[in-house]
Amino acid sequence: MQPTNTPPPDTSKQENSAPPEPSPTPEPTPPVTPLPVAPPTPEPIAPNLAPLPQSSPTDLTAIASPEPKPGRKFPIKMLLIAVAVVLLAVGALVAYMFLQPQQANQAPRVKVGLMMAFSGGSSSMGYGANKGIQLAKKQLGADNIEIVQVDSKCDPKTAAEAVKTLIEQKVMAIIGEGCSSATVAVLPAANNAKIPLISPSASSPTLSIPNDYFFRVVPPDNLQGAFMAQTIYDKGYRNVAVFYTNEPYGTGMHKVFSESFTTLGGKVVANATAEPDVIDLETQMEQIKAAKPEAIFIAPNSVVSATAAMKIAREVGITVPFYGADIMYDTTIIANAPQAAAGLTITSFPTGTKAFKQSLFNEYQKNEELYAAPQAYDIINILQLATKKGITTGEALKDFLPTIDFEGVSGHIKFDENGEINDKNYQYDLFQVQNDAFKLLEE
Repeated sequence: MQPTNTPPPDTSKQENSAPPEPSPTPEPTPPVTPLPVAPPTPEPIAPNLAPLPQSSPTDLTAIASPEPKPGRKFPIKMLLIAVAVVLLAVGALVAYMFLQPQQANQAPRVKVGLMMAFSGGSSSMGYGANKGIQLAKKQLGADNIEIVQVDSKCDPKTAAEAVKTLIEQKVMAIIGEGCSSATVAVLPAANNAKIPLISPSASSPTLSIPNDYFFRVVPPDNLQGAFMAQTIYDKGYRNVAVFYTNEPYGTGMHKVFSESFTTLGGKVVANATAEPDVIDLETQMEQIKAAKPEAIFIAPNSVVSATAAMKIAREVGITVPFYGADIMYDTTIIANAPQAAAGLTITSFPTGTKAFKQSLFNEYQKNEELYAAPQAYDIINILQLATKKGITTGEALKDFLPTIDFEGVSGHIKFDENGEINDKNYQYDLFQVQNDAFKLLEE
């Protein structure tokens, strides 16, 4: 059989019809290139509501509610961090509370000048003072005090230049000078710079000036001169001679001694003088010999002059006892004139408490007391008390010093209106040269 010819289906109707109901065929439209479409503008976020995070549809945790779901536990790591922060804060607070008072009590660092004789006939002053200073710094923990040392040689001209160096170094205070003559020379410069001078040994009455910048931890010579006059008078001597150096210390000591001895009923039969460090003293000793004294009081500001005076006195035939002032407490006198020095009796500022002397011996292995050592020790104590109050300037120190009142290793430390120790009960030490050494005479 031949196949039956079936007409082709009407495709136009099938393309333009959709079951179940046919619809009119739309007219064809030309193709249009799509324009870029901007992303939709997000809706305004209501107050107090955080925007949802941008994330992919599959990141379901990204759109989780900011509030934890009921029953969800706080992360342990976060809890540990919070505890650690709290502990650190508490620890810092406790450390501040406990360490703050200690920091407040730390004394500030200051520079202090040491202007004494470290060469020449009065060098025992400088070396003695320095030993006391170093011992005080060690025992008192005064590491905050920096010492700037200069050699003033107990000489007015040298001291006048030395003080300029210390002023340029901006020191808060100056320990020194040891000699009265040098102290008189530098005091105007110290006053102008408003830097207190605190001396361990300068004792001339001419330095008793109200409201200046000079302080000292020893009394003026009117006490020492009177003490020696009483000592010699009590020994039964009534006619004495005096040798002294022509400078403030020597002239002041001579004046006070002579007045005191005369008041007691004695007589000064001869006075002889020379410039400091002069050793050609034969004329002076012949003058004294002619007056036939029963004893000789020697009041120089130089160990060189003191040694020469005793040696020449013995050479010209003087045999009476020698008495000396504090500057003669120096073992070089014994070393250079052992025969002349035998039996010499001297007065000295207090040489320190027993504990101080033992500490000094332990530190330096010295049996003899060093001149001005306990006084310099007390000066460091004073300065340390001041720095612990936060004092770092000369003006503030000057105002603070009159408030000082304590028992030092050299005696009671309290300044009067003239900036000095003026205790009527001040006790001097007496030494005598026996067996080539100074022996303390107990009273």
